[in-house]
Amino acid sequence: MQRSPDLIEQLDRSTDQLQRTRLRNMQLLAAGLLLLAALVFAVARAQRGGHPAWGYVEAFAEAAMVGAIADWFAVVALFRHPLGIPLWHTAIIPNSKMEIGRSLGAFVENHFITEQGIAERIAQADPAGRLGAWLDDPQHARQLGMASAGVAKHLLALADHEKLGRLLRAQASAYLGQLNVSDVAADCIDALVADGKPQELVDFLLDRSAAYLADERHHATIGDFALGAFQIENALVKKALKAYEPRMIASLQKFALAVRLDPGHPLRQRIAGWIADSALHLKADPHWQETVRRYQQQLVASDTVQAMLGELWDTIHARLLADLHADRPVLAEAIAGLARNTGKVLGKDAAARAWLNDAIVAGSGTLVRRYRGEVGAFIENRLALWSKEEMSSRIELAIGRDLQFIRINGTVVGGLAGLLIYAASQAF
Repeated sequence: MQRSPDLIEQLDRSTDQLQRTRLRNMQLLAAGLLLLAALVFAVARAQRGGHPAWGYVEAFAEAAMVGAIADWFAVVALFRHPLGIPLWHTAIIPNSKMEIGRSLGAFVENHFITEQGIAERIAQADPAGRLGAWLDDPQHARQLGMASAGVAKHLLALADHEKLGRLLRAQASAYLGQLNVSDVAADCIDALVADGKPQELVDFLLDRSAAYLADERHHATIGDFALGAFQIENALVKKALKAYEPRMIASLQKFALAVRLDPGHPLRQRIAGWIADSALHLKADPHWQETVRRYQQQLVASDTVQAMLGELWDTIHARLLADLHADRPVLAEAIAGLARNTGKVLGKDAAARAWLNDAIVAGSGTLVRRYRGEVGAFIENRLALWSKEEMSSRIELAIGRDLQFIRINGTVVGGLAGLLIYAASQAF
């Protein structure tokens, strides 16, 4: 769950307030022990002649006060001048702000931001497995798809469509112009021949021809074609040919049927030979190749093709925009499907997970080598933004409460040491 900057600031203030309260309570406790020791000392001093035990109590309380005051001085000297007096080697932390920043940055660089440490942490985290589980969740995949569609919509809104149209037309023209159409056509012909498609084409043409010849509505047209082909002007010959027209058409029908029914008919073999020869010419005949290339360049440069390529981006853009504004964009569904498939692969294929984890580790090593020096500089620069007072205050809030135990322990240990010394002096 993301947290807003205002919420983060509020949480920081609450944390600071809690730390400040706990620090203040421990400071009061340590000061209270000092006051208690002083009170006990005063009572014991007043009652010293009443009983020998009061001497032991006085020695304990006196040494406890000394220990408490000494440790108070030591703790306070870390953060400020005790009682505001600028004694030598006090206010250590604020006066060493820059050295602390450099040392902390170097410490983090040398002991935390290491290739081995990062690699071990990544291996323990298994990011590939976590990513696979996340992507395999239908809701997550759907969210990723919709988010990607939203990004695509914004990118389309920001794009320079005129420039993209020109770029796509130029790229498509260059590709079509460089395409070896001769080789492509030859390969297609070889594939068609291997699959028996030319004979199927011949069968189709023969069937259509037979149907055309059988339709009496076309007989007049066929006759006129024959007269025109022979360029006959003589009326008598025209009349004789017209009389011969039914027999000619019947002969053509018979021939077409014979070729259609005979898979080994010579005409079929000749057609197959023409097709096979055309493939060989396209592959090896420079004249054929040059002719195809010339027509190809002319076709690509033609106004019709250029206009079509110029409208290519507009068509793509319109379809993308229509899809992205739909309730369930196809692009989002495609990305969601890809995400789920990726998640399933990562979930089931240990080798795929290992490969991705290894790639992440290798990438992290490169990043560590390239940017590790910047981590220390970043920490040093961030600390440099703090004033001496702010830095001292933050550190005191973080560890000051624990440092008060030094004062408490100093009070107790000082008192015990004083008691021991007094007892020794009485014994000897």
